[in-house]
Amino acid sequence: MKFQQDHLGAQRALLHGAYWSNETFSQVLSRAVAKFREKTAVVDDRTRLTYGELDRRASQLASGLAAHGVRAGDAVSSLLPNRAEAVLLFHALNRLGAIHNPIVPIYGAREIRFILRQMGAVAVVVPHRFRNVDFPALIQRVRDDVPSLQQVFVVGDAPSTGAVAFEHLLTAGTCGHEVWPSVDASDPAVVLYTSGTTADPKGVLHSNNTLLAECLATQRYHRLGPDEVFVMPSPVSHISGLLYGILLPTFLGATSVLMEVWEPERFLALVERERGTYSAGATPFLQGVIECPRLERYDVRSLRLFPCGGADVPPELIRQAIRRLGVRSGRGYGSTEFPSITSSAGPEVPQEKRAETDGAPIAPNEIELRDLDGNLVPPGKEGQIWARGPELFLGYRDSSLNHSAFDERGFFATGDLGVIDRDGYLTITGRLKDIIVRSGEKFSAKEIEDLLSEHPKVHSVAVVPVPDPKVGERVCVVVVPRPGVEPPTLPELTAFLESRELSRRKLPEQMLLVEEMPLTASGKIHKHLLKQRVAREFGTGGQRQ
Repeated sequence: MKFQQDHLGAQRALLHGAYWSNETFSQVLSRAVAKFREKTAVVDDRTRLTYGELDRRASQLASGLAAHGVRAGDAVSSLLPNRAEAVLLFHALNRLGAIHNPIVPIYGAREIRFILRQMGAVAVVVPHRFRNVDFPALIQRVRDDVPSLQQVFVVGDAPSTGAVAFEHLLTAGTCGHEVWPSVDASDPAVVLYTSGTTADPKGVLHSNNTLLAECLATQRYHRLGPDEVFVMPSPVSHISGLLYGILLPTFLGATSVLMEVWEPERFLALVERERGTYSAGATPFLQGVIECPRLERYDVRSLRLFPCGGADVPPELIRQAIRRLGVRSGRGYGSTEFPSITSSAGPEVPQEKRAETDGAPIAPNEIELRDLDGNLVPPGKEGQIWARGPELFLGYRDSSLNHSAFDERGFFATGDLGVIDRDGYLTITGRLKDIIVRSGEKFSAKEIEDLLSEHPKVHSVAVVPVPDPKVGERVCVVVVPRPGVEPPTLPELTAFLESRELSRRKLPEQMLLVEEMPLTASGKIHKHLLKQRVAREFGTGGQRQ
């Protein structure tokens, strides 16, 4: 899946080349090993690895993968929780010049099947069981639909027939005398999937250069060094978890402490035990810590930084974090395509800007706010957010999506709306993309709508987000029932979606029955009016007619 740079890609390379190191993370790891060989690199619930051990085992794994047919340029997918094996896999694939495609392990068969097919994955790495899901059995269900898939590697107990134990890979090849392939740092190295207005998830291509540019900018902005200890609850298959759980710790020569399952009190215990200095994540993570009834029992004075983003962040949450945890916190804005566009968690940012805005651009990133005609809007006026910078992704796996994603100057259409104040701080005010953001994970409203439109009791349907203080947003379905039949119930619709293999995290939790949809002048469903009505109708939970 060699990514062919078009004219725009070459233009972006010329524009941001000064900020690209043209190194790989394999080279970065080697440099960290030379400085910090005996230092703890990775900690999870079962394992503690020094940099020397991480390097040795990553080489063993790369050799084992090569012995099983993985070559430079091949795509290898994974559905791994936050374990040391996920870190080893990233470094092994980077060493081989293969393309790493981490998939969030909460995805269902429908999403996994699509991603593996579009990636042309030659192998997939899964846990034996996680959150009561039998992953080898799940992969077996989709395997016949993925002709490229040659190998299934299983972490944990003895794998099923047709799969190979992950531990076997660590002994399958030699270690210490390999000549690893030469890798172009501008080629795709990682592909992460995200959702937008399309029903199917979109593959986002990042290179060593774009991701290392992100690490460098973050290091400078937050003034980070090798003494950092990252305690990371966000999935390492998500951009924030990948950044703070794998990439940035390696870049700094710091320590990564991975949380397999989120538990606020467990987080506090890890910060105390490991002397954690840094964490980051979506609203539910920070809120869970702040509201933990046993917070005062833990010594978390080592924790200095806890930026928050991924969904709407209540201003009071930032104020409480600063007050109760004594950390430097603030809202931030980014995406899978552009990981850290702005932040308000910098050391010189006034407290009111931390809580009330989403921050100023992190140098050398640039943002522009434009009206519908593409004209720049003045400070204080809402506009569409366009952004560019050296950490901006290369493009989508489906290259047909690139034309509408970028303009001729290399700016990316984020799909979000915002206002910039006279001090240069951005506040997100809404979005053009039709997505739901739940616990920092984005998914498409259209995907759910397309499936529910097939239900025999549904005449028309719209999916809108309902604000939720705990998870950011929940799913509400607005339904016009088909004439002449009993209206559908919410349990009926959720059961129908489950039968279509939709991930449980996308299932609607509220339903509103209406006689007709509000329409725009062009005949489209007026979702803004629906959101207003849903907000009036619902407090928490239930369904209305």
